[in-house]
Amino acid sequence: MVSVVQRSIMRLPEKYRLLPVMFGAVLIHISLGTYHTFGNMLPYMASYLRNRTDPHSTLEEMIWVPTMQGCFPFAMVIGGVLSHFVGPRLACALGCYLMSCGVYFSSFTIQHSVSSFFFTYGFMYGLGQGIAYVVAVATVINWAPDRVGLVSGIVAAGFGVSSSIFAPIQTHLVNPTNFATGEDGYFKEAELLDRVPGVFRTLGMTYMIMQGIGLIFITDPKDTPPSPSLSSLYNCFFSSSTRRPSSFSSVRYSSLRTHDDDVIALTSKVRHRSVSRDSSIEDEQDEERGRSDSESSNDGEEKKSMNPREVLSSSTFYFLFCALFCCSFYANTFYNLYKTFAETFIADDIFLAWAFSLGSIANAAARIGWGQLTDKTSFQTALSLACCLASFLLLTMPMTPMGGKTFFLVWLILLFTCMAATHALFITATVRCFGAKYKATNYGLCVLSTTFSGIALSLLAQYELHALGYNWLFLITSVFPFIAFGISTTIQITPQGHRIAS
Repeated sequence: MVSVVQRSIMRLPEKYRLLPVMFGAVLIHISLGTYHTFGNMLPYMASYLRNRTDPHSTLEEMIWVPTMQGCFPFAMVIGGVLSHFVGPRLACALGCYLMSCGVYFSSFTIQHSVSSFFFTYGFMYGLGQGIAYVVAVATVINWAPDRVGLVSGIVAAGFGVSSSIFAPIQTHLVNPTNFATGEDGYFKEAELLDRVPGVFRTLGMTYMIMQGIGLIFITDPKDTPPSPSLSSLYNCFFSSSTRRPSSFSSVRYSSLRTHDDDVIALTSKVRHRSVSRDSSIEDEQDEERGRSDSESSNDGEEKKSMNPREVLSSSTFYFLFCALFCCSFYANTFYNLYKTFAETFIADDIFLAWAFSLGSIANAAARIGWGQLTDKTSFQTALSLACCLASFLLLTMPMTPMGGKTFFLVWLILLFTCMAATHALFITATVRCFGAKYKATNYGLCVLSTTFSGIALSLLAQYELHALGYNWLFLITSVFPFIAFGISTTIQITPQGHRIAS
């Protein structure tokens, strides 16, 4: 099947070959991007578990689900290795169906126990999502290596806009009559609770169909170079210098016969060639000098890029790591708890679903805007603007009940716009600080901070949210983007000695 699809795509005019692959990758990413609808599903899942499965289950402990889905960075590495050994389609299919099966099986595990539900909707979902995410993006890039930013941005937009499509669908499937939560934040209506397991089966089957169609077009072009092996990954981390091939690596040696006739013939040939050798020696020296100059130029480019081992020894990496930790902490807090907070003063579940949909659209569009602002100004300028605005919005979030639905909707859209900067800016900062050669691995190391921020948020929500309340939670969270602003302004000079804004 791979060869048939590949041949069919290669028969298209060159400028159209990317389109079917892009279509497949975007369709897959739309299904994967439902990760961001956790906040919309949270009241339904928590209410079902508390009323039907485990009366001791709480809404706060459900925050561990997106934290388990945060195995994303580790799954990316697994996806890259699988793609090398079994090909992009099979690797992507494994990730897609692991994720969609996790959703489908959650319809049964949510009726069984909290821990089994965490495994299917948390771990299986996150592992599959990470594997499929990186393979789909890498495949598209292989078809357009000279337009990496554009094509990866389009695929990422599919991931970002996904929640604007599926959040209203989820609410329509579970709560079409627009029931409101009780004072404790849980739904009690039996007919609503009866629909919760079925929504996972419907969504799981929908994802499988979307992914099955998208996988048809996941194939590499004919001349794609092989992916780096595990030994290459080891050398990337632990080799301190690049090994150069020997100048004599292509010379072959053989035994020389010493019979008289052969010696005479060999001597004759040497004498015959001596004149031509002397006449061409200058050309060879010029060619050698040209190669030396080219190697020196390449060495200069190599020195601009730091391998992961060098990055981990750089203080700049830890500044970026901490800044991303702070940005992801405030973003995950609002992503996951916006709805449960809003339900304390807005008794309109359908409105909240559409509000989240509008916020997701703003988030997807803002990713492009923040990237363009960074190109025209600097990483610090864009991140400072986003962080300062986010800090103000979180600080004033407890005032939104005074303004009702409209006030909350405006704050939600503005905050979703700020959160888009996290996805758009840190990959740029990683490249500008550490170079482009190892950008994927270096950025993957940086993204590990999002896992730690997820764990911190889960612990805070489970043990302190009930005592703190949402108002104090948002006031505390408002400090994090301000800390990220302070950290980003201190990063002026890269480890290579040039300004990060350059």
